[in-house]
Amino acid sequence: MLEEGRIGTNEAIAATVYFLSSKLFISFPQQMATVGLTAAWIVPIISFGTGAIGFLIIAALLRRYPRMSIVEIGEEVAGPIFGTLASLGYLAFFFAATILVMREFSETVSTALLPRTPLSAVMAVFVLVTVISVYLGSEALTRAAFLAAPLIVVTLLFLNLLSLPQANLDAMFPLLGPGLSKLIYHGVLHSAVAGEVMFLGVIAPQLRDADKVRMMGLVAIAVTAVFTSTALLVFVTVFPYPLCVHIPYPGYEVSTLIYVGRFFQRVDVAFVFLWVISGCIELGLGAYTTTMILARMLRLPVYRPILPAVAIIGYTLAFVPPDVPTATRLDFEIVRTLGAIAVFIVPAVLLLVAQMKEARAGGRRRARSA
Repeated sequence: MLEEGRIGTNEAIAATVYFLSSKLFISFPQQMATVGLTAAWIVPIISFGTGAIGFLIIAALLRRYPRMSIVEIGEEVAGPIFGTLASLGYLAFFFAATILVMREFSETVSTALLPRTPLSAVMAVFVLVTVISVYLGSEALTRAAFLAAPLIVVTLLFLNLLSLPQANLDAMFPLLGPGLSKLIYHGVLHSAVAGEVMFLGVIAPQLRDADKVRMMGLVAIAVTAVFTSTALLVFVTVFPYPLCVHIPYPGYEVSTLIYVGRFFQRVDVAFVFLWVISGCIELGLGAYTTTMILARMLRLPVYRPILPAVAIIGYTLAFVPPDVPTATRLDFEIVRTLGAIAVFIVPAVLLLVAQMKEARAGGRRRARSA
């Protein structure tokens, strides 16, 4: 069984929170405002709540098959053919999400900070950093996420608090935006915004406290939901609807408005620092998860030999979307909707099949004893 390093509980939670929340630094708030209008901050609460229900199913599978990853569980429950198809769904979700996030981060840095630098050069730097971080392994990635977590939390709180003087609370109304039914519809439809919680299912054999995986996932989802909802609430009050749906880099734009006296301004520099660190960690986690899924599917003893191929293919495919709005739409309208089938519905089917197999085996044992 392929196993790389040992991961503690705090590191696993921090890495999962990073994985789930880093999309705040790109166009995710803009997409939430498009479907939620003035109630954009409510949509992620519903999405992450739905994701938490889906993760409970994943945790139930992991508890039935200890010391096995979600890839190996699929083959154990459904056989090599259907198990491989399930793993291909996980692989497609993480690979597509990582590619599109890399394109969005690179395009954002290129447009907002380095307009004279070719996009290919910016993306190449991100790919290089990602390859190095993935090569160092899961322990390095998760510990980096854990060590950087206080910095990220303090900076986010700092930016949100200093943005409050620019906020107009009247922009929250109507409180339910397009209506409760539409909020629930879009929240459930885009529940794959919490899909990265499947990361815990991939690294389950590496967890020191594998019996606490349910707690890890639920804590990570709850923390991310609070951060995301708060950040979106600040965003829609600083840039009232419909202006907020035309802001391509919400977090960066909010940070440029902060002005506290003549000696305290341009704090967007601190935001950019946060931005780049978060982007590198998220891309590293995404590439690591993708590579690990592929390695487990191929039954490789180590994942590093296939890392260069994954990096080259990912770098090439990142240029397929002609521009960042297209990449954003692909991520939000396809990956974050259809992705729910792979990361939540497929594990539910596997759990049902596992229960049926156990019930059938129990019936046979009772028949033999009788």
